Amino acid sequence: MVGGLCYERRSSETTPKIAHPPVDIHAKYVTFVPSLAPSVPKEEENNNHDDYEYSQKNMVILKKGNRYEYLDTPSSCIGQGSFGIVFKGVNKTNGQLVAIKKMSSMNVRPDELKTMQRVQNRHLVALIDICDNLDGLVYLIMELCDTDLDRHLKWSTTGRLTTLELRTVMDNIARGYYALFKHRVVHRDIKPQNILLKYNKINGSVESAKITDFGVSRVLGDQQKDLCSNVAGTFYYMAPEVGANLLTTCAYGSSVDMWSIGCVFYQCLVGEMPFDECSLCRLFLNSAGGNYDAYEMPELPEHTDSELRRLITSLLEIDRDKRATPVDLYMSIVGPPAS
Repeated sequence: MVGGLCYERRSSETTPKIAHPPVDIHAKYVTFVPSLAPSVPKEEENNNHDDYEYSQKNMVILKKGNRYEYLDTPSSCIGQGSFGIVFKGVNKTNGQLVAIKKMSSMNVRPDELKTMQRVQNRHLVALIDICDNLDGLVYLIMELCDTDLDRHLKWSTTGRLTTLELRTVMDNIARGYYALFKHRVVHRDIKPQNILLKYNKINGSVESAKITDFGVSRVLGDQQKDLCSNVAGTFYYMAPEVGANLLTTCAYGSSVDMWSIGCVFYQCLVGEMPFDECSLCRLFLNSAGGNYDAYEMPELPEHTDSELRRLITSLLEIDRDKRATPVDLYMSIVGPPAS
């Protein structure tokens, strides 16, 4: 609950400790390469997730024909996502390091997971396999990355991305989201914690960014009735029309992800989130009542490139009918999509 508002995500208020410095891919599990990693703040060093009860502290868990294994211990835990906890593990058949998300089957929509498994793009964290152990739990086997954008920003002395990093992150998010859009997937929880990064193993630079955590994603149908209309996501990155559902019924689609991406881009450029709690509550009220003239766009630094300024402004448009679309986003950053 934030400011008296309740919403779907159980872990929205806390920053998931999802990632660590770059990994040595030759190790069976994860061996950190400190020479490539920024120094970790003291408050980030404890990664025990005390609110989770580890079920097999001294035992390797084998899933789906003994293909995957991980240790259900604090040392193997790498973070929390939508309705689940994530461990580092390994595919025993090929030695590939993987992330294993453990979650209750009650929080899983099998048809949507299968859709996500079919969406293949190098800028989406790959859903490699789905393991249903008939014990009320489902295990999502995913690609393992080096860190998340939230932690990378915290490591930065300025709290911002460099120009080169920003260009890489924006390009990769635009490409990854366009792949989701083509499959009618609405993510509904895009934020820095759900943008994973891979580092160049030689110089430590950001090599790629990938969208992850599809726990509250929805696959839209062809009809208006198939649009989303509930409150889901993370408060500070939540589009006005999502928050408006606290007061009225407001169906929505990919426009909410465009707003969230705008918030992420703003934070990467400026070093702080574009809206505080009070301004977001006003946004929700204004959106519910259609009072768009009362909206004040957050200020960008004077030196901001004109094209970047125009893009962020179009993403943070309160009127979703005027907001940049996924196609607009892709064309602004990448260029015309291939037919």
